[in-house]
Amino acid sequence: MSRFLCVAALSLAALIAGCASPTPPPVLLALPALAGATPPAAGSAGVPSRVLALRRVAIPEYLVARRVRYRADASTLAEWPHTFWAERIEVAVMREFAAALRQRLPGWTVCEAACADLAPELNLQVDLAPLDYLRGMRRLDARARIVLATAGAVPRTLDARELAFSIAAAADGAPGQAQALSELLGALAQQVAPLVQAAPR
Repeated sequence: MSRFLCVAALSLAALIAGCASPTPPPVLLALPALAGATPPAAGSAGVPSRVLALRRVAIPEYLVARRVRYRADASTLAEWPHTFWAERIEVAVMREFAAALRQRLPGWTVCEAACADLAPELNLQVDLAPLDYLRGMRRLDARARIVLATAGAVPRTLDARELAFSIAAAADGAPGQAQALSELLGALAQQVAPLVQAAPR
């Protein structure tokens, strides 16, 4: 009987402990959409639009995960507790960068990867590495390597360069990190758009 009471007491204690510290619900984090006016429709007024194919926006492999990760120190990554990207982060980065380019390239059609029946004039590839949110400094540091080339059977490189960015986060926390990432994509589009516009036909 005493053994039964002991087991019952332990079970009750475990139940109370479980009720006292419930697991917090997961937080689903999305990249904030960049604010800005809708650009004029490409090809309006009977003028055919130029077509840019955004072939790739690559991010470091260590960030391609459901959990939202940041750099804790020079050699260590950490994860925000109970926080997950609402979609694949590489997909969100590609989409938001394409949207930022469209805002800054009136008269252009920007297609992501496959351009269906459109004939792209230019190809753009972007590699973001490193892409580190430094939590202790509330800052997102990144380096972007861009390659702008002609489309076609024999592509010709028109521009290849590296750009460095340092974006301060408005607040500590995963939402602040997401906001800084969106601002980075906008700043990158701001610098890339003039290179695209200056490309010869």
